[in-house]
Amino acid sequence: MNLMEKKVEEKASTLPCRSSYRLRFVLWLGVAATVFAGNAVSGEILGVLPSSKSTTTITQRYSTTASRPMTIIDEQSAKQYINSVCVTRKGTWLISVTAKVTRGHLTYTRRSTDRGRTWEPRVVAYDASDLGREYDCEMGQLLPVRLGKTERIYQFHIVRNTGASNRFGKLAFTFSEDDGRTWKGPKGPGSAFSVETPAYALAPHKQGWHLMAPPLRMSSGEWLLPMNVSTDPPALADIQSELVFGISANIASENDPNRLEFKFWPPPANGVRVPLRDNSSRSLAQEPQVVELSDHRLMCVCRTGNGCIWYTVSDDFGRTWRDAQPLRFRPGGDLVVHPNAPCPFTRLSDGRYVLLFCNNDGTAFEGKSPFDHLRNRQPVYLLVGRETGWKEGQPLTFSDPRLLCSIEGFHPEIKWRDLTYGFFLENHGEYFHFYNAVCKYIQVNRVAPALLKWRGSKPRSDTGK
Repeated sequence: MNLMEKKVEEKASTLPCRSSYRLRFVLWLGVAATVFAGNAVSGEILGVLPSSKSTTTITQRYSTTASRPMTIIDEQSAKQYINSVCVTRKGTWLISVTAKVTRGHLTYTRRSTDRGRTWEPRVVAYDASDLGREYDCEMGQLLPVRLGKTERIYQFHIVRNTGASNRFGKLAFTFSEDDGRTWKGPKGPGSAFSVETPAYALAPHKQGWHLMAPPLRMSSGEWLLPMNVSTDPPALADIQSELVFGISANIASENDPNRLEFKFWPPPANGVRVPLRDNSSRSLAQEPQVVELSDHRLMCVCRTGNGCIWYTVSDDFGRTWRDAQPLRFRPGGDLVVHPNAPCPFTRLSDGRYVLLFCNNDGTAFEGKSPFDHLRNRQPVYLLVGRETGWKEGQPLTFSDPRLLCSIEGFHPEIKWRDLTYGFFLENHGEYFHFYNAVCKYIQVNRVAPALLKWRGSKPRSDTGK
């Protein structure tokens, strides 16, 4: 055992993970330590920290730390976080980010034409300044579609009335027809199209929308936009929210953006609920992430306030959903513990699934509850999932946790220790993890394929009930 592996093993005994998996987790940390140690002696020269108008490629090696990213895409002194990532028809990597600015927030994009090594300067997609000083724009979910020989990239946003202190807002979108170089709405750049939404019980004013997950093209030919509808209190722990899914049948065929049609499921007055463990009359279900299984069912995981991830399943392309249940490592097994934070979820090309989570119930790093977001949203682990083949119960079984990225030692002077707003990308047989380190640095790491190997076996049928 080399010195790096020894230090990692000693540290693993104090990290907040489930004790039944500690030995296997230490072995995976050993793999990560070996990779990181190899980086440390590779002779590569570290770049300087970039401004928001430049990027720096630091290493093309695999990394499991924010201190050694492949590329620092962007940084600023104020808060910013990743909305989504997509690969365009031309192979361009496009990232959408929400950034705090003087007058509120705006959404910008950056492009990379060399698979993430360098990134072009920021392009503002929308800041809502055309609506007045009291409005701003957050979030940007990228949805690329082909309209004949043209690719149009839609980007869905939330427009907020900051004068009314709204945490959430109304649904809007912009689009690009030049591979993400510029964005426009009905009045050209600097404007956005509005999406008419129904009133739900939690947001009768129609301003309680929140979307932090990429759209999904379903095998039905429709596109699904995962969202949640919410109340609007200032404190995280006071929010009530339910899952709602916008479905469009014509977004990939309609040339006129004014004629896009969305239907919302479940229909009003309520979406999919996750009862709070301390008060089952209240629901907190946020930021749904959806994949389509091989049998064409949809599986959705979501952020909750219960110290673990919950899931639900649809058998009819998102029109109806089962009652949500806590997600487990395997049917009947331990809970997939996670604070009140995003949980990116994706299906790989070979039929495996990847779920990102924090492997703690919110009490890690002296966190007082799942809502202690300045402390407990770290580090980020991944789970590899495989289908059980069962029609009832939980559709996936998962591997043991593998460390994906840590912010230990990364800018310790910054107290917001958040690593969870991210995206997992598979591209040309390689894997990449995009993440916001301490809510200021937008970075990407290359992911070692060894972390994605399936080391378990399918559960026996007698445990799947």
